[in-house]
Amino acid sequence: MNAKRLRIILAAVAVSLALYAADATAADPALESVQQGNDLYAKGDYNEAINKYDESLIDKPEAVIPKFNKANSYYRLEDISQALDLYREVAADSKDMKLVARSKYNTGNCYFQQGLKQKDSNLQKALEDMQTSISYWRQTLDIESENEKAAKNIEVARLMIKDIIDQINKQKEEQQNQPQDPNQPQQQQEQQQQQDDQQQQDQADQQQQDQQNQQDQQDQQDQQDEQDQQDAQQDFAPDATAQEILDNEQEQKKDRQIHQRGGWQKVDKDW
Repeated sequence: MNAKRLRIILAAVAVSLALYAADATAADPALESVQQGNDLYAKGDYNEAINKYDESLIDKPEAVIPKFNKANSYYRLEDISQALDLYREVAADSKDMKLVARSKYNTGNCYFQQGLKQKDSNLQKALEDMQTSISYWRQTLDIESENEKAAKNIEVARLMIKDIIDQINKQKEEQQNQPQDPNQPQQQQEQQQQQDDQQQQDQADQQQQDQQNQQDQQDQQDQQDEQDQQDAQQDFAPDATAQEILDNEQEQKKDRQIHQRGGWQKVDKDW
């Protein structure tokens, strides 16, 4: 699937991260905490927003609105695991079917995002996440049959699934077509030994070089952490499309590759 086609088919998928509002009054500290959390969320201070939602849950642990808004905050911080737990909890506990539908929709988007991140490392896990995202969008349609975004997202995920299955089948064909060598076990042992020896040498070189460049690496890491925090606030905005999520993932991957290449440089030995 080429990049142009992928951009076209992914344009429909959006993440619904609008907060549920609470009418705060002086007589209800829990609602005041929710509103304060919403204000912090709007400013991009997601960690402090989570603290305020937690304060609200201390007074009203059964409340679902602060849990939903807390899930949105975790999503914006790219903590998908925490967001998923809270979305599922809200969907199970809420009696507000509109909130249930939004929670299931966002759960589908979380799995979709996880699937995108897994494509380069674990195709089978990416396939499972895409299939799970479809199941949650279908549950959304069971509640809101007119939800066009959920319907379009299912179409997008199906195309992604087809692409992933094609990649899996291609890998299987390449493995099957590899010639079998009767001396392969011995050759593998020799190659493994060579790799182990080379790895030990590389580790020794790495340790030596790390001592020389330790401060530079720390400075680069600090800059990268700051950039990652800015990216999290900028790229994961409300109603972000899947294409924006994909573009962000590709950009971060490019930045990581540049950072890894620039982290240290091998020097000639002088001993």
